[in-house]
Parts: sequence; C-alpha cells; structure tokens
Amino acid sequence: MQGMVSTVMAGPPPVKRRVELPQGVVVSVLQEGDQEHFPQQRVVAHLVGRLPSGCVFESTAGKGQPPMTMLLGKKAIIPGMELGLKELSLGSISEIHIPADLGYGETGVPHIVPPNSNLLFEVHVLEVDGLKAAGEKASKKEEAWQEEGREEGKEGKEGEEGCMRLPWWLARVESLPPSQYYLNFCNWTARGLVPPLLESARTLARRRSSEFDCFDVGTAEEPFILVDMQEGWPAQDTWDLAWLAAKLGHTRQLVKWLGPIFTRQENLWEAPVYETSLSEYTSYIQDLEKLDPDSRAENAASCPRLYLNGWPAFAQLPWLRSHVVPGGEEVADAAASADMILEDLNSLLIRESEALRESLLEGLTARGSYQPPDAEEQKQKLQNEDWDLTKVFISPKGAITRLHYDNGGAHAWLSQMEGRKMFVCFPPSDGQHLHPFEGDESLMNGSWLDPLDPEVFQKWPDARRATPYMAVVERGETIVAPKGWWHYAVSLDTSVTIMRNFYSTSNQWDLIQRKDSGLASAIATHVLRKQPKLKNQPDSVINEIANKTVHKLRETFIENRRKGAQQ
Repeated sequence: MQGMVSTVMAGPPPVKRRVELPQGVVVSVLQEGDQEHFPQQRVVAHLVGRLPSGCVFESTAGKGQPPMTMLLGKKAIIPGMELGLKELSLGSISEIHIPADLGYGETGVPHIVPPNSNLLFEVHVLEVDGLKAAGEKASKKEEAWQEEGREEGKEGKEGEEGCMRLPWWLARVESLPPSQYYLNFCNWTARGLVPPLLESARTLARRRSSEFDCFDVGTAEEPFILVDMQEGWPAQDTWDLAWLAAKLGHTRQLVKWLGPIFTRQENLWEAPVYETSLSEYTSYIQDLEKLDPDSRAENAASCPRLYLNGWPAFAQLPWLRSHVVPGGEEVADAAASADMILEDLNSLLIRESEALRESLLEGLTARGSYQPPDAEEQKQKLQNEDWDLTKVFISPKGAITRLHYDNGGAHAWLSQMEGRKMFVCFPPSDGQHLHPFEGDESLMNGSWLDPLDPEVFQKWPDARRATPYMAVVERGETIVAPKGWWHYAVSLDTSVTIMRNFYSTSNQWDLIQRKDSGLASAIATHVLRKQPKLKNQPDSVINEIANKTVHKLRETFIENRRKGAQQ
C-alpha cells in the first residue's frame, strides 16, 4: 500500500564570488565570465526575475523571447539592475539581489510584483558593448552549475523509498498549501463517487474525421471528440515524455502552480511560477509517477502538481511543425494539422490583415517614404504568428486547468498525445450560472467554480441551473470546442496535449475586429496625427477617421476574397 511521501530539498548552486555594492545590492557570481569585458553602455542578457519567495515573474528564455537589451546610463532600467550589471563580465552567470527601493519601490507592479518587494535577477550575459560571448561555452557553464545543484539534492536520502527529492528550481520557491482544486481531485479519485455537479452530466459524442469536410466548428451545437484526427501525424507515435525530454530537454520552461493564471483577479505571488529546463521538469513528473501514483491527499504538499501549459513550441522551433501534419509534410499553415477536417482561417486572416496594414501605410505616408519589410522576413513572421496559436501542454496526473473559456472569441481543439484527460464543458449560455468574474467582457472568461467540489451547490447555488457535458479524452483523441464554451480539465495520467485556437467563417470577425482595432490605433498615433491638416484635431476625430479608413479597406479585402472563392 502506498504510504506517506517525505521530501528532501536540493541546495543552491555554489557561489564562486560575492560582491556587496552600495545601497544594498549584492552580486553572487555562479560562473565567471571572461573577467576582461565589463559593460559600459550596453548589455544583452537572458534574465530570470524572482521575488523573495522564489516565484518567477520574468523569464526571457522561459517565454521563448530573445535576450533582453539593457542600456546603461539612460535610466532605462531599474537602478539596482544597473549597479549589478556593471560587475558582470562577458559570459558570466550571476544573481543580482536588489533591495526594494532600487527596484519597483512602493508601487510594485500590479498583480506581478508586490509593493516594497526585494528582487532577485539571474543574469546570463551574452553580449557586452557589442562583443558577443561564445555561445557553446556559456551554455556548458549553465549546464554545469545546474548539474551541481541537482547532485547536491541527491545527498543523504537518494533512493530512499517514499522520499520525494525536490530539485533546486522547485525547492527554492516558498511552498504553499496544496490547492483546494487538487485536494478535491485527490478525494474524488479516492472515494470514486460522482461529484454532485456531474451527476447529470451529458456525454460528448465521438465522431470520425470522415464525417467532416472543412467543417465550421461554430455551427456545432456542442463540443465533440474526433477519434482519429491525429492519424498520419509523425508525433502520434513519438511524442511522449521520454521523446520530449530527449529532443527538447534543453529548452527553458515556465511551469505553474495553477493553470491558467487569472492575472487580473489574483496575484502572481499567490499562484507561483517556476523556471526550469524541460528535462528537469520531466524528471520531476517521473518521480511523482513513482512515489505518488494514486494522488493521495496526504501527499499533496510533498508532491505538488505543477503544470507546463501554453508553450508555443511550434512558433519557437519551426522544425516541430511537420510532426503534427499528416504525412510529416513541410507546410506553411498550421491549419494543415486538421487536414481540412475543420475550417481554420487563421493563416488567411493573418496574411489579409498584414496586407491591409501594408496598403494603408503605403497610401497614408508621403510618397516614397514607406519601405516595406523584407519579403522573406515578413513571411516567417506571419507563419510564426499563425503557429503561435498551436501550443503544447505537459502535466503530471492531477494537474488541473481551471474553469474558463478561451480569449478572443476563438474555437479550440485539444489533442491527447500521451495520457488521458477528463474535460467538463458548459455552453456559453450557462455563463451566468457559473459565477464568472465580475467586470467587463474581457474579465469574465474565468470562474473559481470547481466541478469536482463535493460542496459545489452550497458554495455556488446557481450552478444547479448549469448543464455540464463530460468526456474522458483518450490518447490519440481530440476534443473540439466551439467559441465561448466553458471548459475544465484534469489529467488522469501523465499527459502531453497539443492545443490550437482557431477561427472559421462563423467567428472570423472576432479576430478581424481585434486586428483592425490595433491597426486603427497605430494609424491614428503614428500617421494621421503627424499630418499637418490633422495635427490639431482632437483624439476623437483622429480615431474616427482611422477606424473608418481601416473598416472601408477591410470590406474591400473581404469582398475580393469572396469573389475569389466563387471563381
């Protein structure tokens, strides 16, 4: 019988050198750089920003972003960072401890950094005043100090039965009590009783791809499961935890205490984010599988279920795209994943919006002053934007996606590459019964309601009026959810999921309006406001002209598209 799981925590990587600077800034050098080139004007570096609790609030590599460029002497960065950077030589890996008054001070950053918070930045210096570090050397240094931290965590209780070894990336974050969402899952699996809210749940239908031909998901009455959409994907036979660790283990990732994080309703430091490599994260999941396979409530504190959700792997690593296309073909459009089973206009709408933007800029700027972007660079940019809407989710058993519906009026499909997930869905019309967040429409896409809560009707009485739909999506299956459908999910096994948000004929205007609103705002600020005849006009007049101009041109584009489809 599975027993209680204890923990042993890894220690931090060793500090090579410590420098105490004026005003309380401290630099801890983990790996020395070349000790010759120290910044005077400009630093390019990967950053990981942490609160005193260890919670990550910034990570360039973890977000798949390029290194950050920081200019010294321009008051462009927080004072404590500038003091610390001057002590870092090219190629170094260091931690800069910054007191609150040299960071974000009394104001903090709403929901991200609390007021009067000290800060800790891990800095990997890649370039100093135009001189670049040797990439491979820096990479090997990083691997070395990470390995030292892992080895330290193995001391003492390595191999002891019932002992969870918490690696440094996890141990360094101040532990929180287990979430009630996860405890409800543990108790549900232990009792085997149907939660009250799900006693009347309807079952989602299973369909075959042959039943559809470029189907507009917005016309579906409810979500459904495609049993064979993955057929022909190379990933279907390879994408498990071991393959991901072997091929992508070096990538830096952000994993979360709760998913999704409702950033407008809760504080980041109350729902921590952790930064690690994919190989370290998959090792952690394997430890959970071995030590707590049954997800027992008494082990919830020692075996937290951290979730890697929303990784835009296909935008960051284009070579992965052929893995989710039938036959492994090299294609430009991410719509090919559904092989025309589902109508997916993302690529078309993105290209159309870019063409509209180019047309406006060329027409509204002085003759000969507008230089269009490089064609190949523009092509890659638009493809990345399309593939950015296809993401990877990796999780241990018991990791939970809280109740929400997807932003931007998008449809979604979620395809199980490994493991099973249970989904609970509610129609858009049930939103009023699910106690959505208060506020304008942009704030109302989430709820604290937990479908597995045994006391759900006592806490959320209106939930009795909601109509739940439920399904366990097996490995190889894909759940398809139309725009606006609320959904909750929990991993029943170690899980790898590929998710895509997309637009079809029925919801294309949700994407078009968002694109056009941003374009009109940019045109008003950067083009119309600079024209002599308009520079003294109030903002309301400028904005109205911009909106009408964009709308008129958009109608022309759509009409041309319609005529082209008829030919």
